[in-house]
Amino acid sequence: MTTDPIVRHCVSARRQSSVPDDLSLSLSRSSSYNDFNQFLDNMLGLDSSDCPQLNRHSSIEREQLDDSFHHQWEFDLQESSAGGNQKITSHNNSRDTEREQAGASKAPEVIVMPLGQWNETESIKTTHADPQSQRKLQQASMLRKIAVGFGIGKLLQCISQQQESPVSNYSWSQLQSLCAVDNFVVESVKCESSSEPGWEVTGVAMITPFLSLKIDTSSLPSDCNSRESDKVDGIRGKHVVAAITSPFPSDRSNSAAEDVSDSESLLCHLLGVLLRKLFTHGRYGVNQHHSLTDEKHQDSPANEVVQVDGPSAKKKSLENFPPAQRCVLHNNLVNAWKDSYPHVSDVDFSQGISILGHKKAISHGCSSKELQVNLRLSPLTDFGFPSNLSQLVKNLVDCGSGLFRPDDSYRSLGVAVNDMQVLLSGPSRFLFDGPPSKGNAFLGNERLYGRSKEIASLKNAFWRVASSGESESIFVGGFSGCGKTRLVLSILDSVRIAGGYAVTKKFDKMQSASPLAIVLSAFNEMCISVAKKLAGMSDENIPETLKCHTLFGPCSAKCGRSPPFSCYTSILKQSWADCMSLRLMQSVLSDMKGFNCMLFVGGFRDNEVEQDHVLVEFFTTLSTFNIKTSMISLHGINTEDVNAMISDTLGIFPRTCKSLSDIVSRKTNGNPYFALEFLRSLIDRDLITYSLRDKHWKWDINQIGAENITDNVLYILTNKMSVLEDSAQTALKVASCFGIHLSVVITKKLAAAPQFHNLQSTLDQVVVKDGFMDFDGFNYRFVHDKVREAAYGLIPPVEKDQYHFIIGMALQSNFASLDEEDTSVLFATIDQINRCPPTMFRDDSQRILIANLNYEAGVKAMKCSNFVPAHAYMNAAVSLLPENSWKSHYDLSLKCNYHFAKAAYSCGYVDQAKEILDEVIEHGEGLEDKSQYMLDSYSLLVSLFYLARKDLLQAFHTCLKVLNLLGEDLPINGNVDEAELISIVTKTKTVFQEKSNEELMAHHEETSRRNIAIMQFYDQLSIVSYLAKPKICPYVMARWAHFCLTHNVSCKYTPGAFVSFSSILCCESFDEDARIACRIGKVGMLMLSRNDSAIEELPGVYLIHYVYAGSLIEPIQACVNMMRHAYEIGMQTGDPSKAAFNLSIMVAKQIKAGTNLLALKRDIGNYSKLATQYAQKQLRCNLLMMNKIVSRLIGDDREECSADEKDIPAWEESEFSLEMMTSFYLGHMERVCHKSKLWEDLDDSMKKKVPFRVIYIGFFSGLASASLYSYGKKNSQRHLSNVAKSLEILEKAANFSVWNFKNKASLLRATMLAITAEDDAVIQSEFNRAILASRSSKFVHEEGLACELAGMHYKKRGMKSLALSFFHQAELCYKSWGSHVKVRQMVRQIELMHG
Repeated sequence: MTTDPIVRHCVSARRQSSVPDDLSLSLSRSSSYNDFNQFLDNMLGLDSSDCPQLNRHSSIEREQLDDSFHHQWEFDLQESSAGGNQKITSHNNSRDTEREQAGASKAPEVIVMPLGQWNETESIKTTHADPQSQRKLQQASMLRKIAVGFGIGKLLQCISQQQESPVSNYSWSQLQSLCAVDNFVVESVKCESSSEPGWEVTGVAMITPFLSLKIDTSSLPSDCNSRESDKVDGIRGKHVVAAITSPFPSDRSNSAAEDVSDSESLLCHLLGVLLRKLFTHGRYGVNQHHSLTDEKHQDSPANEVVQVDGPSAKKKSLENFPPAQRCVLHNNLVNAWKDSYPHVSDVDFSQGISILGHKKAISHGCSSKELQVNLRLSPLTDFGFPSNLSQLVKNLVDCGSGLFRPDDSYRSLGVAVNDMQVLLSGPSRFLFDGPPSKGNAFLGNERLYGRSKEIASLKNAFWRVASSGESESIFVGGFSGCGKTRLVLSILDSVRIAGGYAVTKKFDKMQSASPLAIVLSAFNEMCISVAKKLAGMSDENIPETLKCHTLFGPCSAKCGRSPPFSCYTSILKQSWADCMSLRLMQSVLSDMKGFNCMLFVGGFRDNEVEQDHVLVEFFTTLSTFNIKTSMISLHGINTEDVNAMISDTLGIFPRTCKSLSDIVSRKTNGNPYFALEFLRSLIDRDLITYSLRDKHWKWDINQIGAENITDNVLYILTNKMSVLEDSAQTALKVASCFGIHLSVVITKKLAAAPQFHNLQSTLDQVVVKDGFMDFDGFNYRFVHDKVREAAYGLIPPVEKDQYHFIIGMALQSNFASLDEEDTSVLFATIDQINRCPPTMFRDDSQRILIANLNYEAGVKAMKCSNFVPAHAYMNAAVSLLPENSWKSHYDLSLKCNYHFAKAAYSCGYVDQAKEILDEVIEHGEGLEDKSQYMLDSYSLLVSLFYLARKDLLQAFHTCLKVLNLLGEDLPINGNVDEAELISIVTKTKTVFQEKSNEELMAHHEETSRRNIAIMQFYDQLSIVSYLAKPKICPYVMARWAHFCLTHNVSCKYTPGAFVSFSSILCCESFDEDARIACRIGKVGMLMLSRNDSAIEELPGVYLIHYVYAGSLIEPIQACVNMMRHAYEIGMQTGDPSKAAFNLSIMVAKQIKAGTNLLALKRDIGNYSKLATQYAQKQLRCNLLMMNKIVSRLIGDDREECSADEKDIPAWEESEFSLEMMTSFYLGHMERVCHKSKLWEDLDDSMKKKVPFRVIYIGFFSGLASASLYSYGKKNSQRHLSNVAKSLEILEKAANFSVWNFKNKASLLRATMLAITAEDDAVIQSEFNRAILASRSSKFVHEEGLACELAGMHYKKRGMKSLALSFFHQAELCYKSWGSHVKVRQMVRQIELMHG
């Protein structure tokens, strides 16, 4: 049983109405009518066996149908005030009860009305509304009527496409009845949540023959890819979906076919008449005829003419006039038709008057007069309706013009229905006429055309990344103007809705920021977005430290510990990228794993990327690191998409601009931006004009086709700009000098200069209004790169330098002060000035002024970690200094050269930094000059020494000399006896023990420059002495901490002093001193976390703490993460030397922590490339050594070092522990013991006493000794003694960190029991304890090792099944570790045991 009210209404209406006999007979003769009966059975829920009368349709049988129908449904007919509303109520009580019991929500209120009554109700709603809301009500009502017309068109289209009983068999009266107002009903639903007035149309039905159609009208989303991205007076565009319920099979697949029958043309005509009635409510214009359905004219003779003198015009027959008057009337009628259809010039109107009616209409009794009456009706624009709606109705009505049918009349119902859908989807653009404006003609460029496949590719890639946790990269290539930027931006809303984070950046040649800085700023914004969401911060509450530090800063730790997130990062204009920026992107993409992942999208211009471009190498590199990489190539869009774009742009139906679109597409090769600019140029030159009378765009297609244009869009843009007023051209020139965007802050500064006083007003009133730039409230932005290029091209090449200089000096003249000036204004100012050659500066005073500006810009850039532009600023500053600047401008020369050297050092230009510092020391006043920059220069020089591991002794003595000059009494020769060392360590330890943690943290902030300088050089001396003279290093560290405590110095170097002293105590033994060391180290780390200014010292503090005290108490995986963080901070803050130390130790700890070897090998390769970039030969050597070890553990030992790398030895202390580990896993027990012996013979120093290193060497030495003992090797007692000694070390270490050392102590204990005890239960229990502890600590490699050793033990004991179980478990662990060689060993053991 159907519950559809519209179906029930139509059945009731058919029972109450008299269906024309000829229509019923026509349908009954068709075999398809039986299909309709079956269809009606299904819709009503009746069984034809119970109601056989459904198979016949006489009036008597329909009465019988009433009786059968009423036993299930009852209709309550109530007359409303509007006349004849039907309220349909179901009395199927059982179903109502079930619905209530199920707790279903109350259904929305539904009203079903005849079309005429519904139309009158709509008129009442809009007529009696208050003036404030009337316009909105009228617009909403207009959309509803178009939706009804859309539904009627769909129903008529279904009738015209039926296979049985084709519409060509219908008589004229049948067609009239079919399209009569009384033959349709409308279903409306009241939507309480709707923000738009009125009821929503949800269905339309035809009564005879019965057809129903459901309409789903949903508001379009406000996104850049929808046709209707805005709304007018709160009225949004509608996306209309029609679901028709039809018993008729269709014989057409193309609903918009152009080759249609005459009968369908008449249906189009009658649909137009019906629509006109809906909108005008039967009103007619002055001097116009009544409609075809007017009863007074329905039976008029065919040769009757209606005069056009007024609404009371009389009807007369031509035969009643004398011949002369009849001829005049005939000529008047011909002239009237010529006025209506001026383009029909080659037709004999006199002859055509007699056959004006359609052949089909005439053959079925329709007079030519009837069609003429309709065709002479006033256009809807005369009643105030929109032009496109008027055109739609007129083009439908014109379908009845016969031989005089205009070219723009509809060729099928499908095309008309499509046009109505266009009106519904884009009312602000196609329906509600706005004031004519050339600028308003370009709303269409908000939409992305012809890129649906590419959008789907981007969205699918993002969902893959979000679901798999694997980062991907997509590169979008294409020529300028093809839509790369808009494509990349098209999925931002989808990313944000999905909970991801989206950041976009664009390289700009006119900006001073380097490509690397652009990439860093993108990641910085990403981190800030994550931090804001996690902490619930607003933009105002973001700490400055978070704003200044990128992904490699403090916020990276927050991102790393955040919940899973997916990032969408797009960087455009990648053809302007450099090696450093691309390597950084590759490093980040390869580093992000798991649920924290990234989809990177890069855009580039095809014509700017050759085979040798760095971008090509970047593509290949990403693939080698197993980062899924795909390419999207954008070309010109096809003609259909160009047509849609022009339709949206001009606000006209797509069918009416097809000829224009073909020409535009051909002349622009489908380039979207070029096509829009070409269209704009046609409007500017009045080749396309807007008719105020018709409210429509018009053009001469032949004249446009004859246009000879260049294929360079710059030519069109330049020509357009060249006709602007001088003030507008100046504004464009100024804006183009700053790149793609210009901030309001800068425009206000420039407006204070006399020559640019009207800049901002011109930008607002002309440039933005004419569509060259957009304004978002903060920045003026060129709508496209080509617009900026064209604007910049207005400046003659020989005048460009002068133009930049004038702008820069105008900005500088309005500075408040350098300290107070906005950073962006300072950068913009100096960028403009630096574009001109120094010869343009008039004198030395101006050169000094500009040198100071460059210096300030360089300092600010370094504070933001933008070292590449900082290097450029400092280089410019130094180059502008006079030749005798060291005498005439000593202070300026000193600080400029120092910062120049520091910027070079931070960028990896070590040799250049060394040369600059040599000049500083040569021309400076030596160590006697205790000014900040002179001391900093010596400090930087020391950093250069130990960065390259050259001249370490010179660095050592330089630090000693500086400290002695500052008042610290240190031995010049660097030798200290044992008693003196013990004395200073004891005194310092006593001070620490006497003070509580609160007292240690309560030191005041130091202001003495001397004390800070002493702390600074103690910091450097501790590192240099560790490398050059390890024996004196404990003395230096103890003196440093003692000075800090006795002078109560609290500065950014204090945490380093604390953790350095803790490292001394850790080296002695795992006793009470080690616990004191852990306490001091924790205090130092807490002080560091509370001192925001100590960020530059973080790499050094982390290095010492997580190598010594931290490694005893922190899980090794946490140590790895912290040292990675320290490496990133060191690279960011311009300290690559300490970053290198952290990286080396971090990778060594990763090997020991059981990191996946394959991933680790890939990361080592990335780090090696960065080491090469920064000329860090020692770091590269260490990485190559560890890469070789990893390769051996994997099973691939083909790695070779180059000749120059072999000259630099790797750190022997790292090589010892890692080599012993590798040798043991590969089964070389003798080699492990040999390495252990060599280790014992090393000089006793801090490097040898690193706690974790001592523990690790003892662990593998003990395991190797146990293995050799079990096989009865010589020196068995020595091996057994070594096992006991190693076990003692491991048990003490386990007291400090169960996570790091419990599994190792258990495994060593199990191994010792295996060679000394006989109780298998005890041995198995200890092996199981070692396996579980390893698994708990996530040491998969050591879990595998424990399983392997257990398997070897039980194999030796002959317990085959137990041994096999352990070997299988070991195989899985080694596979997870990534060690192919160990997997092969386990497989071999299993095969041997299987025989």
